[in-house]
Amino acid sequence: MNSKENSEMTKKLILPVLALMFATLCTTTSSAQTCSGFTGVNVQYMGVGSSAQFNTFSFAAEALITAEPTNNTFNFWAGSLPLLDNRSATTDTAKVWVAWDNASDCTVYAYFSVDSTIGAKSFFAYQKVTNTFATNFDTAAVFVQPGATVPSCSAGAVTFAGQPACTGNLPATLGTFFEAQPAPTCSTACTGSERKVPLPYCGQKGTTATTTKWCFFNAGHTDVRPEDALYATTRALSAYNSTNGLSGLGYDGACGSNGIHIGCPIYESFGKGGKFNVLAFALTGNDPISGAAVPAYTSLNIGAVPLVVLVNDSDANGFGAGAPNYTINNINRKVLSGFFDGTFSCTGDVSPSLTGGAGAPVQVVQREVLSGTYNAFEFTAVRIMNGSASAAVPESKVSSTTWFTQDDSGQELNNNPATNFGGAGCASTGSTIPSATCGDPLYLPTHTCGGGSTPGLKLRAVGSGEEVTGTLCGESTQLGFGSACSTTPATSANTPDGLGYAFWSYGNFAPTATGCETVGSTSGITCSSYYGHYLTVDGIDPLFNTPGGALDSTPNPNGAYHLPQCFLKSGLPVCFPVPFTHVRDGSYPLWSILRAVTFSNVAGASGQTTPQSVVSMIAEAEKAANNQSTVAVINLNDFIPYFANINAGDTTGDLNLGVLRSHYKQTNNPNNGFTNCSGGLTGLSLTPAAGECTVDVGGDAGGAVITVQSDLDFNADFAGVGTDPKEMYGLHN
Repeated sequence: MNSKENSEMTKKLILPVLALMFATLCTTTSSAQTCSGFTGVNVQYMGVGSSAQFNTFSFAAEALITAEPTNNTFNFWAGSLPLLDNRSATTDTAKVWVAWDNASDCTVYAYFSVDSTIGAKSFFAYQKVTNTFATNFDTAAVFVQPGATVPSCSAGAVTFAGQPACTGNLPATLGTFFEAQPAPTCSTACTGSERKVPLPYCGQKGTTATTTKWCFFNAGHTDVRPEDALYATTRALSAYNSTNGLSGLGYDGACGSNGIHIGCPIYESFGKGGKFNVLAFALTGNDPISGAAVPAYTSLNIGAVPLVVLVNDSDANGFGAGAPNYTINNINRKVLSGFFDGTFSCTGDVSPSLTGGAGAPVQVVQREVLSGTYNAFEFTAVRIMNGSASAAVPESKVSSTTWFTQDDSGQELNNNPATNFGGAGCASTGSTIPSATCGDPLYLPTHTCGGGSTPGLKLRAVGSGEEVTGTLCGESTQLGFGSACSTTPATSANTPDGLGYAFWSYGNFAPTATGCETVGSTSGITCSSYYGHYLTVDGIDPLFNTPGGALDSTPNPNGAYHLPQCFLKSGLPVCFPVPFTHVRDGSYPLWSILRAVTFSNVAGASGQTTPQSVVSMIAEAEKAANNQSTVAVINLNDFIPYFANINAGDTTGDLNLGVLRSHYKQTNNPNNGFTNCSGGLTGLSLTPAAGECTVDVGGDAGGAVITVQSDLDFNADFAGVGTDPKEMYGLHN
């Protein structure tokens, strides 16, 4: 950055809370990529949240940039940056990609991958501050920590091999933009004619008003409804329920926090130093920490994605037995829930065989409680109605004739975070792995198998990458897990048979195989060895038509129960076309819909509108998943697109998913989204107004799966009759 640009930036920026700190930033090698001038940064999209959407959206950005009529060179950077929540002065580490064009006023797209609930929180968190001209305004409370070091591009460290290649390091101007809390750019005073037009990518209309939101993020990506993300935070910030009803999870004060709005960090168990902070937020009204008004929002559906249950193959007498067809290739959902609530702990508990015995101890790896992945799994696999009774039975009410019921269970059962918090053997920072019974970081021995001396173990991973590699590579007192399982983990007491879960995506499950072909066809590639395989649930496959994909018309190219992989062609991924047969028909029990929360339409000159740039990013991501991207990616089936046949203007599309989950009251009254679809399910708006077709409201994590047509028929037959609801609400999995 030259001195003239630095001077201009100093004059225009007003940071009412933090003094602007210029980091030592790497610049690109091409002057055409430097994005001249802070005010010239032309932000289109700033997303934050779900890792399940991280990869596909990078190709959406590439499609939009390369389609520009001029200056359409696609530049790409990836790395990790700390996200500061200025309400509490806490930071969370985010994996980030940034894409920009070659215009002097760079058109910019960026995605910060954290977890779903932190993504939602980061979108809704605002502060009311006063600038030097005594003008109050609302500004985003979450942005990149000022003074952070921006690393050199490392796309391979944060994305899988098929992602766009680095074209240079992050331009200094973009780094400075990320590290500045948004504020009006007034030169003399922010009143009357001096009021400046709000940042356009925030969807704000007109000139600065008391309702204007100076956003940092214009999209918060989540794997669950925003109401369910808020519930996850509220549940985490409530005292641990001593009767094991798990309405509260106890991250409210064991670490010395105030426990009301700012809770304990949630630490991972593998000695990598990963953690996420638990901070309150609100969907409506005022921010619970700062008191500033939160923005009016809408949520846009992106697509459906299954949760895949993964096991470690390293033990030839455990989950790896019988390879390549595998002795254990299915798990009953009641048994699956028992592993994650601590009831079961041995490989033999999975198999219906009467000759295998108890088997080997299992290392269960679960996600952090704010994760959308955790919450979708919690309410579709663990805390479920399957295994319930006429009245819920908490663990404290277990008797000689009654075991606790699944609807009063959960992954945090018997795991009060206060257990030995910070004590001996329970280190929460650095490279030390827990070695004693701990709540946070989680280290919970379960039961031994068949009279053996080694118990099973429950551990916590932060992020999908750690969840997959932690499951595949096990826990070692000395080394943690290997980097992407670079070598097959040895069988030992410290590496019991791993059991974990993650939302499907090619990137999430790339570490499950090695020695993969570098060339292939659209029908897929094969690999020389596999570190793990997936299980069907209740005999139903999440990805293929037949169990393991062995008998599909186009069989699983990696062999039954192995996860499909991509190869690269001219630097872009060519992947196996995943049919998702049993997510589409609703029979596979573990799945959720990906969403993005963004600004809703608010009438009036000082109102706001849903940013078209966010809608276009979602549309391009769905096109990529539909194999209709203008970028030469093939079969990037990370999810089932919610819409198909999206028109050229990215304004309408046809519904592409025939199932839904029954919604229920969770912060807001429920709406499945189809009460006003009498005009049909084609040519639907991608930005529907409140109450229009496809606008859903309320919670749906763990809602019973029904078809769209059944909901439409229910509405036609029962809506408005007495006290009947408009749709089938309140039904649970």
